[in-house]
Amino acid sequence: MKRIFQSIAVLALLLSISTTAFSQSTGLELYAKMGQRNFVNFEGSSGVNWLPGNQGYMETERDDDGNVTFYKVNPKNQKRSALFNKKTVNALIEQYNSLTEKDVEHLPFARFEYVMDNNGIFFTQDKTDFVFNLKTRELRKLYKPEVEKAPYTDELMRGMSRSQLWNGTYSHDYTKFAYVKGYDIYVVDTATKEEKRLTYGSEEQMNGRPSWVYPEEFGQREAYWFSPDNSKIAYMQYNEKDVHQFPIVHELEFEAGLELMRYPKAGETNPTVKLFIVDIESGDIEEVPTNSDPDTYIVRPIWRQDGSELTFRRLNRQQNHLEFLAYNLGSQSVRTIFEEKEDAYINMHDNFIQLDDNQTFIWTSEVSGYNHIYHYDFNGKLINQITKGDFPVGSIVNVDQKNKKVYFSAYQNMGLDLYFYVVDMDGTDMKKLSKGEGRHNVSMNPSADYYICSHSSFDQPYEANMYTSNGKMVRNMMKADVSNVLAENLSKPEFFTFKAADGVTELPGLIYKPVDFNPNKEYPVVLPLYGGPESQDVSNTYKNSDGYQRLAQLGFIVVRANYRGSGNRGKEFATLHYENLGTLEIDDYAEAIKHVTKRPYADASRVGVYGHSYGGYATAMLMLRYPNLFHVGISGAPVTDWRSYDTIYTERYMNTPQKNKKGYDVGSAMTYADQLKGKLLLVHGSIDNNVHPANTTMLVDALIKAGKKFDLMMYPNNRHGIRGAHGAHYNKMRLNYLIEHLNPEIENKGEVEVELGWSN
Repeated sequence: MKRIFQSIAVLALLLSISTTAFSQSTGLELYAKMGQRNFVNFEGSSGVNWLPGNQGYMETERDDDGNVTFYKVNPKNQKRSALFNKKTVNALIEQYNSLTEKDVEHLPFARFEYVMDNNGIFFTQDKTDFVFNLKTRELRKLYKPEVEKAPYTDELMRGMSRSQLWNGTYSHDYTKFAYVKGYDIYVVDTATKEEKRLTYGSEEQMNGRPSWVYPEEFGQREAYWFSPDNSKIAYMQYNEKDVHQFPIVHELEFEAGLELMRYPKAGETNPTVKLFIVDIESGDIEEVPTNSDPDTYIVRPIWRQDGSELTFRRLNRQQNHLEFLAYNLGSQSVRTIFEEKEDAYINMHDNFIQLDDNQTFIWTSEVSGYNHIYHYDFNGKLINQITKGDFPVGSIVNVDQKNKKVYFSAYQNMGLDLYFYVVDMDGTDMKKLSKGEGRHNVSMNPSADYYICSHSSFDQPYEANMYTSNGKMVRNMMKADVSNVLAENLSKPEFFTFKAADGVTELPGLIYKPVDFNPNKEYPVVLPLYGGPESQDVSNTYKNSDGYQRLAQLGFIVVRANYRGSGNRGKEFATLHYENLGTLEIDDYAEAIKHVTKRPYADASRVGVYGHSYGGYATAMLMLRYPNLFHVGISGAPVTDWRSYDTIYTERYMNTPQKNKKGYDVGSAMTYADQLKGKLLLVHGSIDNNVHPANTTMLVDALIKAGKKFDLMMYPNNRHGIRGAHGAHYNKMRLNYLIEHLNPEIENKGEVEVELGWSN
């Protein structure tokens, strides 16, 4: 499920306001000022473009004519030298002019990427691709046909404009280019332009073209892969013959367009995914024996570095039994490397790092109860567990194979903090490298000599520093200028803990107050939320100027809270609401509000809540299950019954409706439609292909039958994310709904609509 956060912070207010430090403001003025991009400024930058190996990082300079010079920078002393020597530059320019019949005198590109194991660079100029071999100093102009963008494939997956389906894929040596046309894979020679069709499929049996549910819920965005020697392509075939076709009507087209989307709902038939390997030269196709059926998931095909095997993962429908498998091209047989089993579900990950010895790899798993790092060989033998303890690993930042060290991040303190560590590959000598509390995000150079740590906390604004690999600071890279925050007397939100609905579990929360807060007044309370499994609403980062702080300036007490089932506290905690979505997290949000409204300044008779996607579902459930506690809600794109959402996401957390009828009934918003008392605004995009508008329609029907009054807003031709003019309208409408029905004290309240940019 997409986590759509359409924060109040992104409202575009066209106001002319000074960029210098502001004087003390009224709530409405401060709200407007905080919408300016330069309310918090940054000195320096937290990011660098690391170069391969230990070359340092890259900087560029552009002259008055737009020509770019590239430099490599020594991280230790910031000394710069030319990235490309004169012979390389001259050879590239000369060949470029010859290939294009131009007469340039400088490098013909402003950006490039390293390819071919860092032995070449790839760039695009005038819509033409080129690859330059740094060793042989040979430049090649690459032929690439225009890739077809099939109708209604927008938002088939996230980042569609960058997807393999819309862009195709070059072979590792750039002699071939593969792409999907219709429902099949084609390959073209990038020099001769010779095209070859490799597969023969159909709308019901797609080759190399993913169905919607795999990229959305497994992150399986790619569907075909060149072998290391570029002679073969492994590809996934999606058979969707028995998958329900969900109709989506595009009503803004002059003659309404009908999009029939293959969408497997919980408990219904899945696509059957098979795995094949095609020889590009001969056209011969071999099927990998995956034992596929609609109740089996095939994911993450990855070639061994030597091309001898194709690894992949097979997951059962309940998603609690994972087999890590390898198909041997020589014996044409599949073997099991290892298996994992869990009581609830197994989270898919991309932490499969093949080591240079071609015999072993690094892997992460939650089988111990926390996400940890393991070292295996390709026979499935566990060499050793690298990390241990009552904390979950966040990500593997780098594996220094030369010095046998692993750099990683890990969560602590109820998942609020994220720290940076190093450990020897044998699991000994683990050290914490990051300093101070809060969230530390790290970018490390490939040779593991230097890293940049971007850090903030409740108490410290954002800053970034460069360090050596042993944690010694080299220099500051970026600092936040918070002079406007200080001038306006904005302070960090109040951190508090409260008991979950079980009366035992400790949960964290935040309370934002207006800058002119008066403890003798009563303020309406607003709870912005998400609430999905293993998500997290509260983390230890700088909050003094975020969107919720901004919202508070309009006279609200804004509350944020975590819940049982939120992320980064271990697998047992994450699975507390397994098979019971819509219960524990909803009860815990209610407990957070009960805790806050015991304070005399928090008006228990004026409580609002809003969210989108899972947050829309949680909003609807709070309004319906706790009608005496929540009075105003804006529910965006909600799942209203888990039987109406897709198989992979829903069944991971709920099992199937056939095996968990009670859980689905209890988690359905329609079950409680007759309990609505407050003001509820339902919002949905009319062509949402993630959470279909039928979810909102079903709740509308139930509310009508229950004789309930509510509000409804549909955004034409918008998917799950409501964007552009529609998104701006949505943000303004949500804010107006909160102001109108919660009635905060705002000086010059009559000017609110003017400030928001409503036109008459």
